Amino acid sequence: MNAKVSFLPRAQSARRRVAIEPTGDGATFAFSPLLAGAYDSRSAALWLRWSPEGVPCFSLDLLKDLERASRAVEAYFSGRQKARPLQYVVLQSGTTGAFSVGGDLRYFHELIVAKDQGRLSEYARTAVHVAYNNYVAHNLRGVTTFALLEGDALGGGFECALSCDVIVAEDHVKAGFPEILFNMFPGMGGMSFLARRVDRAVAREMVRSGRQYTASELHEVGAVDHVVRRGGGRDAVERIVTDRKHLAAGHAAVNAAERLIRPITRQELLDVATLWVDCAMQLPERGLNWMQRLSSRQRQVFGNDPDVGNGQADRTVATAATA
Repeated sequence: MNAKVSFLPRAQSARRRVAIEPTGDGATFAFSPLLAGAYDSRSAALWLRWSPEGVPCFSLDLLKDLERASRAVEAYFSGRQKARPLQYVVLQSGTTGAFSVGGDLRYFHELIVAKDQGRLSEYARTAVHVAYNNYVAHNLRGVTTFALLEGDALGGGFECALSCDVIVAEDHVKAGFPEILFNMFPGMGGMSFLARRVDRAVAREMVRSGRQYTASELHEVGAVDHVVRRGGGRDAVERIVTDRKHLAAGHAAVNAAERLIRPITRQELLDVATLWVDCAMQLPERGLNWMQRLSSRQRQVFGNDPDVGNGQADRTVATAATA
């Protein structure tokens, strides 16, 4: 039982191979250099952790890794509940201070300037598939998804968190949608997922203001489920899992019922993403300049701008989004 299990999608390079290594109490997953997983059969939890290079955003490579990871997770656990019990999938970031700053603004800017609508559409569709797969718990019955925010979640990062059943945020975290600052909107599921959690007036304000909200503010309006002390996020998730040990099936059934009562379809998300692409391709120069400015600020903060270096690394992610 110590043999490695590999899934190799058609026409993919070695970098795309998913290696699964069984351990004494579960398994480790190596999806790519950007994405890894650790499964603990005792808690029936799979922890997925991304570690982007440079700016902690959703590059196209990372999105494809996440899409492939969803297929591998479904294949590994589906129909094997007794041998491989899975009740929780937890998303977290390996970047200090950031869950994710969202979409790859530098890539967006390049594609818009080049008028490459095809590749921008590819990015948007891939992001939608990732969010939807997470929303439906990777087609695995009885699974609850968690987003663990140990750092700021902006734009697409916040969209990703909102696609989960439960959001746990540390008290220093800020989250929000800065897209309106460059004449855009959250187009990869954020508006749909937010509408399931908060009332319409709150959702409109969050999308249209561009403001970053504190964890406590998000908890007050229902956008976040639990707020815990700085550094206590993982312990909080583990505590919730332990507290639900004998109630996990009931909570998962409630999640499934909520998806039936307030359904979000993949097609809805794709249609909104199409609107987002159309909006992006018509972005005026002022919006493009703001996008470029924000992208540059992110590279300054995370120390991978060759013209700046890492002298700004102590700046917060939320500050970078509005500077």
